Amino acid sequence: MAAITHQPSDCSDADIVAEVEEHGAVIVDDFVTQEWLSEFNASVQTSIDSYTPYDYGEPEAKEFLGHHTVRLNGIVSKASNYVEHMIDERILGVMDHFLAPSCGQYLLNSSEIIEIHGGETAQELHTDDMIWPGHFWMPGRMLQFNTMVAGTDFTVENGATQVVPGSHLWDDPERTAKPDEIAQAVMRAGSIVFVGGKTLHGGGANTSGERRRAIVASYVLGWLRTQENHFLHTTVEQARQWPERARQLLGYDLYSHYDDGMMAGPLGYYEYGSPEVLFQK
Repeated sequence: MAAITHQPSDCSDADIVAEVEEHGAVIVDDFVTQEWLSEFNASVQTSIDSYTPYDYGEPEAKEFLGHHTVRLNGIVSKASNYVEHMIDERILGVMDHFLAPSCGQYLLNSSEIIEIHGGETAQELHTDDMIWPGHFWMPGRMLQFNTMVAGTDFTVENGATQVVPGSHLWDDPERTAKPDEIAQAVMRAGSIVFVGGKTLHGGGANTSGERRRAIVASYVLGWLRTQENHFLHTTVEQARQWPERARQLLGYDLYSHYDDGMMAGPLGYYEYGSPEVLFQK
């Protein structure tokens, strides 16, 4: 059976990169502290308790996103300590390796809670790069990178994320994974799984009835539109309280990159200049 490699909590970003390059995914045990996790979980619980499913209109979309799954985004505005996670040095070191060469400046793509409840079926295996049509035009470039912290223990029975190690290297994009090629990201609460944008994965089936909470931080090339509209989830007043790096990742900055043959920008004008002027004292 397939398995996802586990790295210790003190591994380096280079260790993570090496595993993702070879296998397409890796788990780092005990990545966040239990204190951070407890504070985060307490901060988002009210939002989860008041969650109302969105009517997507199409049965296929509902099937993909889940009949028994809570999905919340805009987490940066629901849990203040999320900001320190999204700018974690090791996470950004991984993004520097996989995304920065294709854009220079990458962005936070989405900040999400994905909580699978009892009775949920397994999600269709997919790659996250498929969201943008650019994956047809640039098959050799990764467009997005996903990370998921286990907000609760991930078990086989409660829907631990399914991953197909090595699928990022497959020549046939239409190939279907065989059962023995599918692994599950079984891990303790506080651990994290890194999943590259071209690696097949999907939420698992929850047969135990015990909730499975994932805390997502995904990143995308800076010249692509993010899945999450951060400007409707946040305000300039909030952004003033964040480190500069967090503001950059959320788009409160001007995108421009003119090195290494990646001529692009400027994008994201504010009054024909950089939004950073809003934060200058």
